[in-house]
Amino acid sequence: MKKIVNLVFMVTMLSALFAELVVNIPFDLDIVGDSYAEEGDYEFVSEWMIMTNTSSETQTYTFKYTTVEVPDGWSLTACNDLGVCYMPNWPIPIELEANASMNIHLSINVSSCDGFPFEITFDEGDLTEPLTYNFTFNTADNVGTEDHELANYKLQNFPNPFTGETTISFSLNTESTESAELKIYNIKGQKVETFSNIQIINSPDQQVTWDAHNFSSGVYFYQLNVDGKSSELNKMILVK
Repeated sequence: MKKIVNLVFMVTMLSALFAELVVNIPFDLDIVGDSYAEEGDYEFVSEWMIMTNTSSETQTYTFKYTTVEVPDGWSLTACNDLGVCYMPNWPIPIELEANASMNIHLSINVSSCDGFPFEITFDEGDLTEPLTYNFTFNTADNVGTEDHELANYKLQNFPNPFTGETTISFSLNTESTESAELKIYNIKGQKVETFSNIQIINSPDQQVTWDAHNFSSGVYFYQLNVDGKSSELNKMILVK
């Protein structure tokens, strides 16, 4: 009998020692959403994160997502599969029965070309230490990659802000034999003007004038495209 009691005690202790919350995140921690320039305002919804209590007893964990640098006009919300959404920067208790799971997804309202970092932490329960995950979210046009980012260029407009028209100039350090293209977008990400076939073979220094007399006041963005590579978006302001 004593051996059986000792065995049960050892199994219980081992279970308590190794039983921890299992968190499955089926997407990359560096999240890239759609291009704001192409889509305008949109809502990004992640796949479900699954938290599972692998212990043999009911556990109460805490879930917290921390945001400190969310761009103006953006929002980040975490909700479970029951439709309950959690407040940011505050530990939320989540009770899970043995071997039970809960699904949580992220909802990000995007209203500009930008990005931000955030952190998710699971704690308490039978965890010996917190589980912390560091995320980033960026719109596709806020991410420069070697394959798509245009390098060695200068792009600006003057005047800015402007009242009726503005001159957009750019300088390229490239051996390209292709033409350049300049696109202008409104605040909703809708393309409103395109300057195509700008020849850069003999003159890498170029400028175009945008006549905006027929456009409404507001914020606009412009982007340079050369050989399938794109510059970052520059912002300009039309005032009437």
